[in-house]
Amino acid sequence: MADATSVPSTDNTLKGIGFLALGVVIFSVQDVIVKDLSGLYPVHEMLFIRSVVGFVPLALVISWTNGIGGFRVHPAAVLRGVVHFFSYSVYYLALSALPLAETVTLYYTNPLIITALSVPFLGENVGWRRWSAVGVGFVGLVIVLQPGVTEIQPAMLLALLSACFYGVSMLITRRNAKTVSAPSFAIHSMVILAICAGLSGLVIGDGRFDGMDDRSAQFLLRAWSVPGWGDFLLLASCGLIAAVAFYLLSQAYRVAPASVITPFEYSSLPTAVLFGYLFWGDLPGAATWAGLALIVGAGLYIVHREAVQGRRIVRGWPPMRPRL
Repeated sequence: MADATSVPSTDNTLKGIGFLALGVVIFSVQDVIVKDLSGLYPVHEMLFIRSVVGFVPLALVISWTNGIGGFRVHPAAVLRGVVHFFSYSVYYLALSALPLAETVTLYYTNPLIITALSVPFLGENVGWRRWSAVGVGFVGLVIVLQPGVTEIQPAMLLALLSACFYGVSMLITRRNAKTVSAPSFAIHSMVILAICAGLSGLVIGDGRFDGMDDRSAQFLLRAWSVPGWGDFLLLASCGLIAAVAFYLLSQAYRVAPASVITPFEYSSLPTAVLFGYLFWGDLPGAATWAGLALIVGAGLYIVHREAVQGRRIVRGWPPMRPRL
């Protein structure tokens, strides 16, 4: 992490923005792969392959940069890994049934959730400006959901549940950032995801509970199957994507201040709109655009106020998308 008290050079700031933007675009490619294959394989099989493959390059990077200390077991990191497993799972379940841009939009309520939960969980003082931003963001959420106008899809609630799980994981990070490094959090999450996904496969991976019409439920309850080489390479690439994107994000926050580059996390939204249109012909409706503007605006203002108050959304690991 860059020293918050230092004045970064323009070159370093531009490098940080470049690393971050490239990292979130690469993560968006992972979303495309998962959504495209969600009708063929269960979510826990995807997570298992992704985590096992991603562990190898991530472990090499951590052993090179942090040594054996990067693999020390921390109870808080284990708990965070379990919460991350649920966050990833329900995010992908939502992604299987919703347009890509809509899923990402709903997920970006997590800065609002983190801010609201930081009061009871961490005892932090949230001023009226950030509470106002939270309120504006939730107005945007209501506009996207349109309760009473259209039927709320269960997948929308899954996307919000994923944001809640991720918010809790970030609060765990914030509380333990002084004792657990970002690479250690990352390797814990990768291992815990593999274990939880494997156990899920043992319990429901035979497909005996499959038979529902809902796309998300099918994605959860479908039986494991051996993928062909083409599909396996796509699934395995998700693990490499996770490792490469983690490195890019780490570099971004190492060379540039979080208060400057964190807003560029939102560059994944236009990428999601573009990929959704190119691969599935999806374009957000007027309500989604309006709600998106309020949610993003509120999130950016919260990031700004965190910087003014000398804090970050998450000390030591600021990203707002589903991460390691």
